Amino acid sequence: MVMWHLKTKKGVFWIIPLKHVNDQFLLGVNDEELAFYTGVEQAAQAVHNQVTGFLKWDCESEIQAPLHITEWIQGEPTEWVTNS
Repeated sequence: MVMWHLKTKKGVFWIIPLKHVNDQFLLGVNDEELAFYTGVEQAAQAVHNQVTGFLKWDCESEIQAPLHITEWIQGEPTEWVTNS
C-alpha cells in the first residue's frame, strides 16, 4: 500500500491516495479520517500549517511538523502491520 505517515506526540498522521481517483489523497490521524486533498503535498502542508481539523494538533502552539512529504516516512507505521 502506498502511504505516508508522521508520528507526533498528538498521534500518527497518515496520507493515502484514493483508489480510482487521480490526484486525490485522504489525510487522517490515528483511526480518524480528516480531509481530502488534491495532492499529497497539500495534505502534508495542512499538517505543517496546523489546519487539519484535528483540534488537539491544530490548537497546539508548541509543536511543528515538516512542510514537505519527503520528510514523512513512506509506508505503514510498524505497529499497524498485521499478519492477516
